[in-house]
This record gives sequence, C-alpha cells and structure tokens, in this order.
Amino acid sequence: MLPVAPTVDTTALARFFRVLGDPTRLRILELLQGGERTVGEIVAAVGQPQPRVSTHLACLRHCGFVTAERRGREVVYRPVLEGVEEVLARAARAMAPVGERLATCTRIGPEWV
Repeated sequence: MLPVAPTVDTTALARFFRVLGDPTRLRILELLQGGERTVGEIVAAVGQPQPRVSTHLACLRHCGFVTAERRGREVVYRPVLEGVEEVLARAARAMAPVGERLATCTRIGPEWV
C-alpha cells in the first residue's frame, strides 16, 4: 500500500516553487548554504545591482527562506528553511535528461534566464 501524501495547500506549494523559480534567488540560496553572508558579499557574488539583490532578499525573508540580522551597519543573512538544498539536488537530477531543452526553452516565463 502506498503512503498517503499529506494534504498540501497547492497555492502555497506553487508559491514555494515560484520563489525558487528565479535564477538570482537560487544563486543567493546557494551562496547562503556556505554560511551567512552580508548584503555586500551577496551583491558582489551575484553580480546584480544592490537594489535588485535587496528585492530578492526581501522576498526570501518574507517567505521564510532566510533570516536577517543587523550587525552595526551591516545586515547579515542566513538560511533558515531546512530541506531546500535537497529539493534543489533532486530537481537537478530530475531535470538532467531534459536540461538542454530547458536551457533553451522560450515557452515559459520571461526571458530572465
């Protein structure tokens, strides 16, 4: 007998994946898996303007993926949502057979990739 899947709010689940659906947010989460980072460190690593990075960090913070702590003049971010790295690793394995097609897909989303 198959295990019963937990009841899931599909709207919340879709938003979870929407948060993960942006390359900049994925890069930020990847950076934070290596340890906490200041906004300046994140901006430098991501290579995006500070206002854009701050917008992505606000999204990640509001949705509960990261937390922020002010230390003097700096704000330090760290991941708080457990299991995201496993979700991303499983997604990478699942997409491997169609990775090239996904990389060139023009039928979904804006041209942010």
